[in-house]
Formats: sequence, structure tokens, C-alpha cells
Amino acid sequence: MKDRICIYSLMALLLLSGCGKDSHMERQCGTRAIAFDAVHSSVSVETKADKPNDPGELISVGKTVSVFGVRVEGLTQEDVFVNQTLTCAAVPDPLTPSVTYSSVWNYTPLKYWKNSGIYYFSAVYPYIADATVDNDYFLNVTYRAGDNNDLMVARGYRDVTGVDGTNPVPLVFKHATSAVRFLFGKSSSSGSDDYKITDFRLEGVAPNGTLKVLSQSEVNPAIILSNWTAGSASTLFNWSAITPGDRITVVHPDDNDPGTTDDEDNPDLYSTLTHAKDGWFYMVPQTLTAASAVRFSVSYNGQAPVTTVLSIENRDGEPGADVWGPNRVYNYYITLNQSGIDLTVTCTPWDEVQVTTEDFLFEG
Repeated sequence: MKDRICIYSLMALLLLSGCGKDSHMERQCGTRAIAFDAVHSSVSVETKADKPNDPGELISVGKTVSVFGVRVEGLTQEDVFVNQTLTCAAVPDPLTPSVTYSSVWNYTPLKYWKNSGIYYFSAVYPYIADATVDNDYFLNVTYRAGDNNDLMVARGYRDVTGVDGTNPVPLVFKHATSAVRFLFGKSSSSGSDDYKITDFRLEGVAPNGTLKVLSQSEVNPAIILSNWTAGSASTLFNWSAITPGDRITVVHPDDNDPGTTDDEDNPDLYSTLTHAKDGWFYMVPQTLTAASAVRFSVSYNGQAPVTTVLSIENRDGEPGADVWGPNRVYNYYITLNQSGIDLTVTCTPWDEVQVTTEDFLFEG
């Protein structure tokens, strides 16, 4: 499933209304200024929610994006954008109220194309105040897993003298983090087997990291593990039920969808952690170690909770399961029974293209 989000210009009328008699301004009035509207172009239906899918993650009033841009001509380079804030101002767009994920994006001051040179653009969602482009043209972004944001990065290129000229510049956002989820189920369908999770935490994983990717590229290369520098491993997402009512009831997959088949493979039918973002943790991509584990306590039929520690390194020989890679999704299935606990993991690619700034206009 690929959710595509297009960003294009809708502010030409605003520019026209503000033009004066200066000849330079008159030339600019003959073009469209940079302005943005985001449209959710398609929604694919999946029977299983194997991956995070929330168009509102980006398309929502108040959401912001960091934008960087430079113009290069010969040996000369000039900044166009330096961590410019782009803000979602309206959903849906008043001009297209029937389009659910249409939207209006604003920023100031407006910028315009020049008639020569090569433009490079990079963007980060969400807006990050300390994101920078260094002297070697690398985009640097620090990330905290505790913020639990779906960090995405896009890069674009345009030679204004080429065939595309000052046409819209497509910016395709790619997921930069790892999406990780822990799914709890019980093997018994009997109501007399009552399991409740009382606490949960991750151990031996890096909560912080730095992403470093080339900002000037004629293509939009994939984000890979070596683009990340993970911090020191520690414990994070430390959750405990405050009251008995806060405990998480563990279900049998059939309980949520009786009469279906292959329930053990359907993540929708499992219990998820309520302190995660729709069940998902957005993690710093990293190599897991022998110390990487989940620690949780379970109360059975009202008895005192029992704590279990399960390693998450190299689970089941699954390819890639010894790392959390960028733009990849990990579903950990934890099945409880009276004789023990089983842990399996599925590792799948995330959609590389979920968010697209289809029309990113620089004209002048």
C-alpha cells in the first residue's frame, strides 16, 4: 500500500494582489509563487494493518515541515531555504472541501526561481529546529525515540535550464526510522485463562541517534543503516499500570474475529501496548545486541504478576531481525500460555513512498 500526498502551488492570486509597479515585481507577478496544498490522492484497503498507515500523520492542521534549499551555478552556491518552516493551515482545502486530505500549507517570505542554475532541496518531517545542512552538504537530524515521531526525509533536484525548467519539483518523503510493534496474544480461547499485562519496557536499545544524509543529490537515494549513528543503549518506554483498570487484557486472536482463519498472522486481532502510538514505536535504526530485550510482567487470573525477559536479537533466523533498519517494519508476536511464552517476529519493508510533495514550485 502506498499513500501518496501531493504538495502544489495555490497562492498565485495572493501574489498577484500584492504586486506593485516596480519592473522587477511585475516580472515576478507573471509567475506563481511558492505555496502549498497537500492532497491525499489514494487510499488502498488492506485486510491486515502490517504497517503504520495514517494520512493524518502529516495532513493535519498545525503540522510542520523543515525545508532546505540551495541554488548552485558554477562555483557559486546560495541558500534558498535554511530550515524554513512549512505549516499546514487548513484541512481540507476550502477550494476542494470534498477531498478529505486536501490541505493548505503556508510559509513566509515567498521565494522565486532564478533563470539559471541548479537547485537542490531537502525536507524533514516533522519540523526539527536543530536540523542543519553542514559545509559538506550533509543534512543532519537528531532524533529521540521517546518523541515517537514518524521521521521522514525527502530530497529533490532541478536544473532550471533543463526540460522540466521551473515545473513542479517532486519531493518524495521516505521513512527514516524503524516501526516496531509488540503484539500480545494468548494461545487459549478459554475465558478462564485471564492474562493481564501490568508493566512493559525495552532494554538494551539506543533511544537517541543522529541521521546524516546527503542533501544535494540528483536522485532521492534510499536511507540506509549507515546513515544513522545510534547513541548508547539504555532502557526506554518504561510503562506500568497505575491501577488494576490500567492493565492490558491479552486476547486470543479468535476472540476478536471468530470463525476466521490464519488469525495467528493477523496483527489486528492482538492486544497492543496502550502507551505506543497506535501500537507503534518509531525507533532509532540500530544493530541489536545480546542485551536487547523486552521485559514485561503478566498477572494470570488475578495472581501476583510474573516478570519475563525476552531477547529480541536474531529472532527465529528471520532475515534482518538482528537490526532495526530504516524504512522497515517489525511486528513481534508474543503468545502467552501456561507452559511458557513464544516470541516470533516478522520483518517487512515499509512503503518507501507514502508521502509525496508533488508540486513544490519555485518561479521567478
